[in-house]
Amino acid sequence: MVLRGITKRFGDKVVLEDLNARFLKGQTSCIMGPSGCGKTTLLQLLMGFLTPDEGTITGVPKKKSAVFQEDRLCEPFTAVSNIKMVLGRTADTGRIRDHLRQLGLEEAALDKPVRDFSGGMKRRVSIARAVLFGGEVLFLDEPFKGLDAATREQAMDYVKRHTKGSTVLLITHDQQEARKMGGQLLAMAQRGEP
Repeated sequence: MVLRGITKRFGDKVVLEDLNARFLKGQTSCIMGPSGCGKTTLLQLLMGFLTPDEGTITGVPKKKSAVFQEDRLCEPFTAVSNIKMVLGRTADTGRIRDHLRQLGLEEAALDKPVRDFSGGMKRRVSIARAVLFGGEVLFLDEPFKGLDAATREQAMDYVKRHTKGSTVLLITHDQQEARKMGGQLLAMAQRGEP
């Protein structure tokens, strides 16, 4: 995926200006920078939710998978049902349950509505849903936010294990997360900073 001369404005506010970047196929890229520097805007441009005001984006695969900053789950549905909404009703329930268990969710919780889940449990359902969808590129916008240290390690190991050889773009504020996930680092700054 290649971005050339990308500028994005919201009204009078310029969020991205003349951004050039290349994300290699089959590689993990970690995007870091202060809040408000345009990291999420960059992902939304790559996902096709926003259009750049200037510049071009090429090479973005059609099949995309994402973990957003919000969990975006159907609260009355179970964890398994939330994932089947994306994979299809005929998706292998045993495989889904196995992935959720790999993320530390207990068997007893898998048949409860996600509205009864803690924030960290919902986060892990969102991660499993994105990984199981198996997009050609996986966009992760602060996917481990709100997880305690042990659960965060478990979730990072899970993502690394199931995305070997895949294109992964991870937004994080945490240098340890970036080191653990590996790959190239894109450090973004606030407009006007070097």
